[in-house]
Amino acid sequence: MRKIWPFLYLAGAVFCVIGGYHSLSPERTARTNADWIFVSVTFILTSLFPLGAMAYSRRRGVETFRKPSLGRAPLGWWTDTLQPIRVSWVTMALIWLGSCFALSKTDHKGVMLFWFYGAYVSGMFIGERLVYLVYRKRVV
Repeated sequence: MRKIWPFLYLAGAVFCVIGGYHSLSPERTARTNADWIFVSVTFILTSLFPLGAMAYSRRRGVETFRKPSLGRAPLGWWTDTLQPIRVSWVTMALIWLGSCFALSKTDHKGVMLFWFYGAYVSGMFIGERLVYLVYRKRVV
């Protein structure tokens, strides 16, 4: 299974970019209502979420954390916490990248959705950096 994960991650990456492109079409953004407060709250919460996930894992008894790799499953939130944190922000970064290509064809709601993606990506990136700063002695 270890050799299959890189191919699954690559296929997922392609689908994320395509999905990000299609997510900003005016037909799909018609029922969205993202505003600057939503974008700001998203940034703050996604910056703090990785620290909370790591603290919860520590309370569950996890002593050391492995660095993310392409050879492991992405869903071990409470046992292999760094892997899903990295997969989450890379997934959203790829969706954000795909939405960059569609930005010229979208409406004002699509632009706000684009900023939501950017807030999620930057918040998770900062949150992951904070995790490595706080838990640096426990990461192997």
